[in-house]
Amino acid sequence: MQRHLNTPWRLGALLILLVLLGLVWSEFAGWPFLRQPLERAIASRSGLPTELKDGFKLRLLRPPQLEVGHLRVGAAPGLDLPHLLDARDVQLRWRWADLWRWRQGERLRIRSLQASTLDAHLIRRAQGLASWQGDNAEKKKDTELPVFGQLVVGQGRIVWVDQPLEVDLLIQLQGREGTQTEAAAGFDGRIEGRYRGLPLKLQVQTGGALALLGDAQSEKETPWVPLTVRGTVASSSLEFDGRAAALLGSPRWDGALHVKGPSLAQVGRPLGVTLPQTPPFDLHGHIAQTAGVWALRVDKATVGSSQLEGELRFDQHAQPRRLTGQLSGPKLALADLGPAVGARSAGLPDATPPGRVLPHRHFDLPSLQAMDADVQMDVDTLDFGSAQLAPLRGLKTRIRLDGGVLRLQDLQARVAGGQFKGSTQLDANAEPARWQARLQLSGIDMAGWLRGLRTDKSPPRATPNAARLKSERQQARQGGEQETQAYLTGELTGEVDVTGVGQSTAEILGSLNGRAQLNIRDGTLSYLATEVMGLDVAQALGVLIQGDRPLPLNCARLDLVARKGVVEPRPVVLDNADSTLWLIGRINLEHESLALRVITQPKDWSPLSLRAPITISGTLAQPQVGIEGGRLVGRVLGALALGALAGPVAALLPLIEQGEGNLEQPCAPRTRAPTAPTQAATPAGPSAGAPAPARPAPPR
Repeated sequence: MQRHLNTPWRLGALLILLVLLGLVWSEFAGWPFLRQPLERAIASRSGLPTELKDGFKLRLLRPPQLEVGHLRVGAAPGLDLPHLLDARDVQLRWRWADLWRWRQGERLRIRSLQASTLDAHLIRRAQGLASWQGDNAEKKKDTELPVFGQLVVGQGRIVWVDQPLEVDLLIQLQGREGTQTEAAAGFDGRIEGRYRGLPLKLQVQTGGALALLGDAQSEKETPWVPLTVRGTVASSSLEFDGRAAALLGSPRWDGALHVKGPSLAQVGRPLGVTLPQTPPFDLHGHIAQTAGVWALRVDKATVGSSQLEGELRFDQHAQPRRLTGQLSGPKLALADLGPAVGARSAGLPDATPPGRVLPHRHFDLPSLQAMDADVQMDVDTLDFGSAQLAPLRGLKTRIRLDGGVLRLQDLQARVAGGQFKGSTQLDANAEPARWQARLQLSGIDMAGWLRGLRTDKSPPRATPNAARLKSERQQARQGGEQETQAYLTGELTGEVDVTGVGQSTAEILGSLNGRAQLNIRDGTLSYLATEVMGLDVAQALGVLIQGDRPLPLNCARLDLVARKGVVEPRPVVLDNADSTLWLIGRINLEHESLALRVITQPKDWSPLSLRAPITISGTLAQPQVGIEGGRLVGRVLGALALGALAGPVAALLPLIEQGEGNLEQPCAPRTRAPTAPTQAATPAGPSAGAPAPARPAPPR
């Protein structure tokens, strides 16, 4: 009886022993019969076809791992790709708890993946379909790339094409993934292709590849990894030394940046930032990005000869994208802004026709509608690039770009004891684009700002300060034999209010409308300059012998009216004790032609005067200065005729200037300049034959 009771126990024990022996054998043999069920399970869960081939070996006891000679995961349906992942000599390790959480819908976590070679195609189409999203991607939450504790790759090749991000890159790398504390962790890589349409070629060193290629939205799932980048983007060189994460999702960057190239516009283009065309630049700073917001600290930037620094923030998720911040620095050169307004620049096509000087290259108006901006600028010096023109000091303005309208608000600067204030605006929404400028000038010393007016031999950079310039003017106006320090002095005050339309600087100025009203107070005009402009030979010779001296200006008014690109003086007049000088005529900015006359009305008697208007004709590129022939020939012929009839003394009579005495308030707003020349006497030019408004005729 006892023997019969022991039989089931023995059979049970034998069965258990056989099961244990089977498990031991299966574990030792690598569970070869589970290869196909495992393929089906992975494919069912991921929605992607999976193959495990060549040397399949599975271990289910600690540590669980899979070894396979060839692992192939197919790409998502609808994409013509050879595979998503193809790896050789693969060793995969995991934790059962991680697989359980994956089954519950969490992101798959892999303890370790090693492969001698790895080839991946990370492709995302414009519609959002990605190569790693299977048939059940819409029903599952695990469509993100797995999280790896360790990834070791002998040779890796990743094709990354992301149409929403405008990425088309080939990434080649080798190394190992791991924690940042592991000394051997890290990858060396090479990246070539195009990013946002720009070619790039980069050498990369990183502490991990999966964190960079991940697309998670939280730092917890994709931690920071060290990253160093060296190479070129388009024609700009780039160096980055810092850390990064999640380049496929919400990218994060943080590190030192050094970038240089032929123009700032090329730097902004990959990020969708509207930056102006500039000369070559070299920028050192620090860059960071989190949640789509870029922060750039510019420690030092040279753009041409300009030197700037500051902080900028760019929110690429705002609608529209938005740039904010502040820029400052010791120097901003006007020549470095030339390409932004269409001026000639190396590396840019020159659209300005031969014989023209106004820039004809069209503005990049669509880029003004791509983003908004609000940037404060505070620059110590604005250099005009000419030794004959003093730079502006303390330039401050607020650069605003709203809905395609670019404004320079609260513009102010100091020069030669005075100030510039005002604003400008370019509306890219108008058709054609509309430009407007309003400027006020106050207390600017003419000789201090326009250095070419000075007669002294001191270097242009050594122009006296505002206090000394004011002292010079006061002493000159007191009379006496003081030596002339400048041909024209005085405090310039006035305002400019003009508008124009077009897609280039030339088009805007060629359609200019508006007015400039300027006055010179407490000024002087060189005695010699007065007589030379009046062609008074006798008095000019006397001044040369006795020495030039400043003559106090009674008044000086510069009133310019622009209408459809034609600028006319209404009036431009300088009045001193010796003469009244008028500038009349016109400047045609559309054709860049000149048709001007300088007429001098003397107030004193002169025994030898060739009084005739001085003409300024030609073009802005090639101006021509001459003497109006009709008036001069008449005087000379009259002198020759009298000389032949009555002798040499009589020959001087036509050359004697009687003078008209003092004119009453020649600078009054209602005063009109002398009559413009007739059509026959007007210098040739596209606008030379147009009649001028009627004005009182000058004395004969």
